[in-house]
Amino acid sequence: MNLIDCNCDLKWLIDWLNEPNIRLKNKDKTICSSASLEPLRKKPLLDFDPNELCIINNGLFSLIPLVSISLIVISVLLYHYRWQLRYKLFLLKLAALGYKEMRDARDHNDYEFDVNIIFYDDDEDDEEWIREKLRPALEERLPQFQRNVFGDEDLVLGMHYLDSVDYVVSHSYKTIILLSRAAVHDHWFILKFRTAMDHVSDTLTEFVVVVFLEDIPGDEMPFLARLYLSDGRPYIHWTEDVRGQEYFWDELTKSLTINLRTNDLIPNE
Repeated sequence: MNLIDCNCDLKWLIDWLNEPNIRLKNKDKTICSSASLEPLRKKPLLDFDPNELCIINNGLFSLIPLVSISLIVISVLLYHYRWQLRYKLFLLKLAALGYKEMRDARDHNDYEFDVNIIFYDDDEDDEEWIREKLRPALEERLPQFQRNVFGDEDLVLGMHYLDSVDYVVSHSYKTIILLSRAAVHDHWFILKFRTAMDHVSDTLTEFVVVVFLEDIPGDEMPFLARLYLSDGRPYIHWTEDVRGQEYFWDELTKSLTINLRTNDLIPNE
């Protein structure tokens, strides 16, 4: 009258009892325990067929090698592409949480000059744009900027030309570089462009803003301009559209009032 807990471990016993020379006495009274599987409660022991109820366990055992191989393959792939995965996770973090812009602690009053404008002095179109567009806009939108340097005429006297360019760039709160098709073909203009970029790298401050006065074909774009754009540096494109010009002046005014610290951890796009 003892109750037997029917489970998969009893498969050998059922097979043994079913042999021809062995018979279980009182097989109707020898029943499975009520604590065993639900379909077997209080049923005769020989009604218990382990081959039907334990097939799921055999399936689990057969999956163990497959799961082990899958884990090994996944681990190898994760290790091989670990840097790409970290980069994708970093981009996801930027998209979800953003990043904190670091501003330069110095004010424009801490510099000798407010704005330094570098342009091609021999181009009448560039000079006309500065005279008719840029100067009135600065006077209207940034009247506090009074110590401005416009091209070579306002460079420091008594210094070598390139030394004077370097001095003005390093002592200006902001530097505006005006790019035109004529400017990018001038050797001295490119040298001034390089001087400004070198100071960006030295000071780790985004104090240079490039203004495209016109579209420049790709085959005419100098290497320094390509490098500047590929590094994600700030630039604005001038347009003849009236509404576009309002956006242009708003963006330029915003760029001239703050200096951000360069952040090479974020993507350039």
